[in-house]
Amino acid sequence: MNVRELLTGIGMGNFNATMAIPYMMISPSTTDPKSAQIILMVQHIQRSLFQLGYHDVPDSGELDLATANALLSVVGPNWNVQPWSASITAIIAARKHGHRAPRAGIVNDGVPMAVGGPLDFLPDVPGGIFTYGIGAYLLYRHFTKKGR
Repeated sequence: MNVRELLTGIGMGNFNATMAIPYMMISPSTTDPKSAQIILMVQHIQRSLFQLGYHDVPDSGELDLATANALLSVVGPNWNVQPWSASITAIIAARKHGHRAPRAGIVNDGVPMAVGGPLDFLPDVPGGIFTYGIGAYLLYRHFTKKGR
């Protein structure tokens, strides 16, 4: 694939691809992140990463931490020193091969889980919903005392 085909492969139009072609041989670490062409290219990269299942990647055009982590996963550890064309080639290849973002499993880190559902506003406490149940019972007993 040539550089124009790479850019159109991630959804960039021909007009915008023409403006971004000169930046394709430069690495992300040496480009100006405020350049309009880089912002457009990063936006299309972010959209492609979102399609691959990286749903924490925003559509902002800024090379933020979520985008960097997704590029690290798809492209590899040297994504920021390789040219933009290598990153886009890896994204297109990942899409062709059916690559999906790894699903985050439940991690038991010893911290009590948040109360879910309609009680989401409650803070985490040791014992979780059980502690809130005991507290509710004690409040009920306190307010239902009949003149004792």
